[in-house]
Amino acid sequence: MTRSLVILSLYPRQLGINGDSGNVLALRTRAEARGIAVTVVEHNVGDVLPDAVDLVHIGSGPRTAQLAVQSDLAAIAPRLREWKNSGVPVVAIAGGWQLLGSTITDENGTTTPGAGLFPSSAALTPKRAVGETVLATAAGTLAGFENHGAVTTLEPGATPLGTVTAGFGNGGAAASAGPEGVVDGTSVATNLHGPFLPMNPVWADRLIAAALENRGFDSALDPTAHTELVDTAASNARAAIAKRLGL
Repeated sequence: MTRSLVILSLYPRQLGINGDSGNVLALRTRAEARGIAVTVVEHNVGDVLPDAVDLVHIGSGPRTAQLAVQSDLAAIAPRLREWKNSGVPVVAIAGGWQLLGSTITDENGTTTPGAGLFPSSAALTPKRAVGETVLATAAGTLAGFENHGAVTTLEPGATPLGTVTAGFGNGGAAASAGPEGVVDGTSVATNLHGPFLPMNPVWADRLIAAALENRGFDSALDPTAHTELVDTAASNARAAIAKRLGL
């Protein structure tokens, strides 16, 4: 039986800055390189969710974009939580992650509920954390570019994606080290752009494998000429970032 996946891309019109749409492209091309049939379904404000999905992505955007999607997100949040709790992996980037946490507090101190998919809360700040970043993680060295204005606090017991060796991370512009991102089951959220998955394809493959396993498919992902070429380019890009940061 041919393996297949449905990827849900949330609000790509509003939450797709900093090249985050490249994450969906990376998931699709790396899956298709292994002979996996992929369907990408976009969900924008007012759309009806599909009956079932295998993987969910949400990118980043400014506060105006967050506010534009907030009411629609609140309406679909129960279905998203149901999917995630059933094993569907979710990848969330920066502003999208803020929306999918427990709460989000704006610069005026007003706190509103998030979608409740990740064990984290975000407090928006006037000062932005901007720059290249390198992380030490259980999956090896990750790298990317941060551009966010928030301090994100993980709930007790939550597992960060990694530890910042250069850059900012969850602490925002006031921090120069500490945790970055969060891993929750098969799902991951991070402030890294680059985009995140093309720059760090180990995580693209982890998400694809988790989605396949959740569907009951064989989750083996053998390397191909395409993935090996991309992996080499990504490794070189991460090394270049590390060198620029003096690591």
